[in-house]
Amino acid sequence: MAKEIQQIIHKLNSSASVERAVLATVVELSGSGYRLPGAKMLMMENGDTFGTVSGGCLEADVLERAAKVRASGAASVFTYDTTADENSVFGLNMGCRGVVRILLETAVGAGEYLALFDEARGSRVAKFAATLISTGDNGETPIGGRIFGDANGELRQVNLPAFLAESAILKTKCERFRADGETSATKMIQLETGAYEFFFENIAPPLDLLIYGAGTDAIPLARLGGELGWQVRVADHRAAYLAAERFTTANELLLINDENPPSGIVTDERTAIVLMTHNYDRDRAVLAAALRSNAFYVGALGPKRRTESLLAELAASGESFDERAHANLFAPVGLDIGADTPESIALSIAAEIQAVFAGRAGSFLRERRGSIYGRDA
Repeated sequence: MAKEIQQIIHKLNSSASVERAVLATVVELSGSGYRLPGAKMLMMENGDTFGTVSGGCLEADVLERAAKVRASGAASVFTYDTTADENSVFGLNMGCRGVVRILLETAVGAGEYLALFDEARGSRVAKFAATLISTGDNGETPIGGRIFGDANGELRQVNLPAFLAESAILKTKCERFRADGETSATKMIQLETGAYEFFFENIAPPLDLLIYGAGTDAIPLARLGGELGWQVRVADHRAAYLAAERFTTANELLLINDENPPSGIVTDERTAIVLMTHNYDRDRAVLAAALRSNAFYVGALGPKRRTESLLAELAASGESFDERAHANLFAPVGLDIGADTPESIALSIAAEIQAVFAGRAGSFLRERRGSIYGRDA
């Protein structure tokens, strides 16, 4: 879940002028573009914006169109094509040659949809949404209606006509897309009344960064995690170190002791754990709990031989870990970027976590073949 979506939700929850706000969402991209489908921008009536839908080339026009949506209250989809003319006002100096489709709707109309993102963040349970963005020749059916839910619940609809909300074809498409795990896609639903296009999204909770150790070098890593929109938790046995003024971007500060051991801290498959306690004995206990967890990433600060010694001692005490656990262990932690300060080390760690999470090698983009986003188009 992108940080911009969390900022948008926060703004809407704290603003008194929600009724006049307009939400823009990229629903399709063909060719080259700065933002991928799912990117969002909130536009307030006073001109304030939160988030982006391009690298800056489309925002001015989107703001003008938002005024019309604000006045009418009706959702609309606009297409920006920068492929035909390299001197297009939208593509000028941006280097983007693609077709971008953007959905504009009132923030009030998108209220339950945005609440879904907040639910995913709070519950750490993935959600699903399908938004009607085109009705072909059936002009009587307004766009913007949705069907959504999560893996454990029934699908529910908002502002969809009954014939769509009850469509077995649509429900099957929803279930298949949710199971496939794609991030987003546009799909056509063919019914007797015509063709209907939906923007499908699987909405995952933010990445969870769990830092063991609240020393000075943990502060920039926690701060960087917060800037990236990750949920940040910091755990330490020293209560004095777990001060909110030291970790201003942390979502949770956890005291670990005999009553609250590391093994009791909840993790999930979107959790990255970083060990930086600088205490050998404590790292041994934390490493064991981390490798037994379902975290996708476990990073250990310090030389490789230090972690090898910890693993050897754990093995001698009867601890054993499967291949998945060993594959998820990164020690020494971080990418090789020559980091030698707390801030640059935090950068190398955050970059490695992002690379592992995205299934990338963390290499130079200039050496990558094909799309930098891993897309076919």
